[in-house]
Amino acid sequence: GINNNNGLFQIPATGGEPKLVLKPDPARRENLLVYPCFLPDGRHFLYRLVGTDSSQKVFAGSLDSQDVKQVLTEAAPAVYAPPGWLLFARDGALVAQRFDADHLELTGEAFFLTQPTNTATVFGAPFSVSENGVLIWQGYRERAYQLVWFDRAGKQVGTVGTAMKVLIGQYLQLSPDGKSLVIQRREAQLQSRDIWIIDLARNLPTRLTSHPGLDDFPIWSPDGSRVVFQASRDGVLGLYQKAASGVGAEELLLKGVNFPTDWSRDGRFIFYNAIGGTGRRGIWALPLTGDHQPYPLFNSDFDMLHAQLSPDGHWLAYVSDESGSYEIYVQPFTAEGKLGGDKKRISTSGGSQPRFRRDGQELFYIAADGQMMAVKINSTTFETPTALFKTRMLNGPIQPGIEYDVTADGQRFLIGTKVGEATPVSVILNWTVGLKK
Repeated sequence: GINNNNGLFQIPATGGEPKLVLKPDPARRENLLVYPCFLPDGRHFLYRLVGTDSSQKVFAGSLDSQDVKQVLTEAAPAVYAPPGWLLFARDGALVAQRFDADHLELTGEAFFLTQPTNTATVFGAPFSVSENGVLIWQGYRERAYQLVWFDRAGKQVGTVGTAMKVLIGQYLQLSPDGKSLVIQRREAQLQSRDIWIIDLARNLPTRLTSHPGLDDFPIWSPDGSRVVFQASRDGVLGLYQKAASGVGAEELLLKGVNFPTDWSRDGRFIFYNAIGGTGRRGIWALPLTGDHQPYPLFNSDFDMLHAQLSPDGHWLAYVSDESGSYEIYVQPFTAEGKLGGDKKRISTSGGSQPRFRRDGQELFYIAADGQMMAVKINSTTFETPTALFKTRMLNGPIQPGIEYDVTADGQRFLIGTKVGEATPVSVILNWTVGLKK
């Protein structure tokens, strides 16, 4: 049930084919190996292990063997700093502790450097250090974030809920009848995310899941009765579905590290991302009729994501970096669930997060500069994209979820929006001065 391609790869500095160095061990409930950092010998490295229960630890590995050694039990980013220090976050503070790179172990006591720093993240370290003693760090990276309604001119016409602090943007989708919103939400300073449903008329949120892990990427069934999302239950990571009413048990649909993106209007297919043998994301379809065997639509050397099927089921919109940048493409989709005909590139200067209008008359997406773009659709013709307004989303184009949705008539957009400014980056020169040698 674990995708063993979520490991660590090496590639020559001059380019070439990625070579797998280390992969997660399903027997130990390992899910992801991320953020490697070389040690001085150039053969050993530190990395972060994320378990299927969303726990995180820091390990040391080697290019020359499969032997690994746990270095830190904290769910914290860690960086090696010459000469012989390990910098990591502990209890909200950035600390330094002596590190024996030969024996791959910490020694002595940890010394306080600065506070606060961010620890509640599966992302890279919010600090870095140079060989000449310059330390840079960013405090809590959670941003004030609000769900905001905009009209087509970019005018704010309403909000949903209250502003909150988040680390990543919230993936959301309006219900088929437009009366509710499904969203993943992480409460400040917690290591878990849950799925919530918000009654838009009453601005009333109801928790759909409650679990000490990461429940992510929720999408509605076409009749609005169910929600599918990615989660881990009892060490089994996969796609789960649950009744939108909250009644009944969750049902496992598909094992593996998969990110659902859309559910076809006729209810026959769920589209999702899976990581291929090259470490890039491919687009797959899970049939909900027949043999229920998933199959790839795109599984190549390119990174491909955000698959969305048009309301009439004739066009599949998606994002690909095959041109060297992330762009929007569409390709015909047949009644048999296959790709047919030639693809068409839609975006002209970068694009991600496509959404079809529910009547099929327009396709929307986010340009590389954050502009909300609209593309009119006339039968089989996609017209030139038109910029509507500038958004202030938190996520970049490579995030697997979609951070906005549009009403059925295409007149209003509900967008996760940054509020205020980010925490500034700070610098310390000669950071080791004052530490015990």
